[in-house]
Amino acid sequence: MNLKESIRLSLDNIRLNRMRSILTMLGIIIGISAVITITTIGNSLKRTISVSMKSLGGVNSIECYMTADPPEDDNWDNWEYPETREEDLLTWEDMSGLMDYEGDNIEGVVLNAGFGSGTVNTDTGSAKVSLTGSSAGYFKTNKIDLISGRDFTRRDNDEQKASAIVSDLFVKYACDGKNPVGQKIQVELSSGNILNVYVAGVYHYDKRRMGTAGSKIAEKDIETAIYLPFNYLKEKGGDESPYYEIDFFTVVTKEGTDTVALTEDVKKYFDENKYNGTDANEKFGVATYDMASELSQITKILDIVTIAIAIIASISLIVGGVGVMNIMLVSVVERTREIGIRKALGARKKNIRLQFLTEAVVICFIGGIIGVSIGIANGFLLSLVGGHLIENMEPEMASYLTISVSPSIPAIVISVVFSMLVGIVFGSYPAKRAAELSPIEALRYE
Repeated sequence: MNLKESIRLSLDNIRLNRMRSILTMLGIIIGISAVITITTIGNSLKRTISVSMKSLGGVNSIECYMTADPPEDDNWDNWEYPETREEDLLTWEDMSGLMDYEGDNIEGVVLNAGFGSGTVNTDTGSAKVSLTGSSAGYFKTNKIDLISGRDFTRRDNDEQKASAIVSDLFVKYACDGKNPVGQKIQVELSSGNILNVYVAGVYHYDKRRMGTAGSKIAEKDIETAIYLPFNYLKEKGGDESPYYEIDFFTVVTKEGTDTVALTEDVKKYFDENKYNGTDANEKFGVATYDMASELSQITKILDIVTIAIAIIASISLIVGGVGVMNIMLVSVVERTREIGIRKALGARKKNIRLQFLTEAVVICFIGGIIGVSIGIANGFLLSLVGGHLIENMEPEMASYLTISVSPSIPAIVISVVFSMLVGIVFGSYPAKRAAELSPIEALRYE
C-alpha cells in the first residue's frame, strides 16, 4: 500500500465517522485559529502603522525641533529656559546651507509654519483662509494631492516670490469653481495688511485628514489653508509674522539613506555652522526625531508581543494532539479485526503503521486548514471592528489611520506544518500499536 492509497482510506474513514472526526479536530482547530488570529492582528497593526506613517510622509524623513539642552548634571531644579537672541534663531539661509551640505543624502528641507488668518474676496465669491508658510516638497512629503498647477520650488523661497497654493474648496466658493492658476488674488489679513499673490497651484482638501469630516460647520465657512513661500510671508506678513524664524522643520531623505547617520550629520552641521560655542548657543541646539527608526522600534515590539502570545496560544495544540492520540487508540481497538484480515492477506507492519499514521496526519491537516481559515476570518473581523471603534470614538485619530488587514503568510505555513507534525508525533504510538498486533489475536477479536 502506497501513500496515495493510505490517504484515500484515511479520508474514507473520516467520512464514515464525521462527528467523531470533527470532535477530534476541534482541539487542533481552536489552537491553530487562535495562533492565526493573533498573528493576523499583530501583522495588521504593523501594516496599519507603516501604511499610515507612509501616507503622512514620515518614514523617509527626520523631524528636527529647536530645543534647549538640559544642564550637564541633569539638575532641572534651578534651571531656567535660556533667553533667546535673534541671532540664535534658525533662518532660511540655514536651511539652504543644510541642503547644500547634505545634497547627496536629502531631497530637501520642508518647512510649515502658521502665519495667522485672513479673507479672500473676489468678483465671484469669498473664502476664509489660514496663511501657512511652506517650502518645496511639503505637499509630496505629506501626501497632499495637487490637482493642478505646481508645487513650490527652492527658488520661490530664495527670491521671496508671491506664489500661492490654494484648496479646491477655496476654488469652489471664491472662484466659482474655475481654475485660478496664474490669476492674482488679494488676501486681507486679520491685521489689515493686504497681500497680492498669484495662484501657482490647487490642492485637494481632505476633510478626514483635516478633521472637519462630519463637522457642523457649513462647507463654505470652512477655513482652508493658503500656502505661500515661508520667506515671502516672513517679509510681507507684517504683524502676522512670528518672532521665531524657524523652530521646526523636516529633512526629507533620499531612498536608501542611513537616517541614523544622517541624524548625527544634521546635528553636526548646526553645531559647526550655527551654534558656535557662544554662551547662549551652548544651551541651544536642534533635537532630531527619526520616524523611520521609531517605526522600526514599534514593529520590533509588536513582533515580540505577537510571537509571545502566539506561543502561549499554541500550547492548546498539545491538548489537541492528546485528543488525536486518544481517538486513534480507540480506532485501533475498533478496527482490530480489520487489521487482522489485512495482515492475513499479506499486509506488512510498515503498511499498517503508514495507514494509521497517515490518518492521524490527515485529521490534523484538515483541522489545521479549518483553523487557518477561521483565524484569518477572525483577524479580518477584529481588525475591522477595531478600526470602526476608533473611527467612532476618535474620528480625528481615525482620519490619519489607514486600516490594513494583513494575514501573516509565514505564520499560516508554519501553523499548517506544525499541525501535521502534531499528527505525526501523537499518531506514532497508535500506529505502532496497530502494527504490532498479532494477526491471529486480531482475527479472534470480536
